[in-house]
Amino acid sequence: MNITYQEFKPTPVLQPYVDTYWLLSFEGAYNEYSPGQYCLPNGMVEIVITISEGNYHIGANGDWFPMPDMMMCGVYHKNVIMRATGTTRKFGIRVKPEMLHILFTVPSSVLYEDYTNLENIVGNDAKLFVEQLAEAHDTTKIVSRTDAFLLAQLNKHKQEHSYLIKAVNLMRSSKGSVSVDAISKSVYRSPRQLQRSFQHEMGLSPKSYQRLIRFRNVYRNMQMLQQAGGWAGLSYKLGYADQAHLIRDFKEFTGLVPTDLLLNKSHVFGLAASAKFIATAVISSEKPVRHSPNIVARYCHAESANRLYERQI
Repeated sequence: MNITYQEFKPTPVLQPYVDTYWLLSFEGAYNEYSPGQYCLPNGMVEIVITISEGNYHIGANGDWFPMPDMMMCGVYHKNVIMRATGTTRKFGIRVKPEMLHILFTVPSSVLYEDYTNLENIVGNDAKLFVEQLAEAHDTTKIVSRTDAFLLAQLNKHKQEHSYLIKAVNLMRSSKGSVSVDAISKSVYRSPRQLQRSFQHEMGLSPKSYQRLIRFRNVYRNMQMLQQAGGWAGLSYKLGYADQAHLIRDFKEFTGLVPTDLLLNKSHVFGLAASAKFIATAVISSEKPVRHSPNIVARYCHAESANRLYERQI
């Protein structure tokens, strides 16, 4: 089976809110299963939409579980394995978690290590949006229709500039190398206050998010391994205290040691050496991602939503 992965930038107005769009295409026989793909933790909220016929599954405990055709996935801490059947396409919107509430009035903490149907977030607009994407016959139309959908969401809600947004931007721009204490000083807040804001808005601590961002930077730079002088050199270059800390993060976030991931790069979603690749199937031993539509629906539709979620600005 051939698998292609592409990334696209949103319109400049949306770039403070959205990291990237991506398109994952599978080309195979009707009843052919794709190889399993590692979806590594990346510190982002993902909106994932099936835009052509086909079935997708999440692998866990030696079995496969069906995925919704349109879903929003929160920041996750472990890798997730997915596969497809036949010829089909999956489109994704990678949203910066600190900006989710501005686009959709829902804090990313509600979806931490969880997912829900997109309809629970935007109602009937979700189906209309998915139909528009399914009717688009080229990537230019897919991107332009996604831009229009997100701009409409943005125009519905009040925009904000909070110290939390600045803190998260500092973490990502430094690739996780700046300490939490230094970031607290940069945004003129105490570490405890920053901790509370992260937990409330993001669902995890500043230190945990910093580790996710640093880990993402490592697996994106594995091609520098030889120039850096091996894993010890790369650990130092990318802000780890030593090689042992890097290996610890790899084991925690992927269940693998770095060498295993390097040898199986073609299994990693969005990390193939070539745009087209063929890989062998793998199944995760992790538990499947939970699905809590009622929690999200209650949050989104509660009359007292504004009182339930008071941001610290």
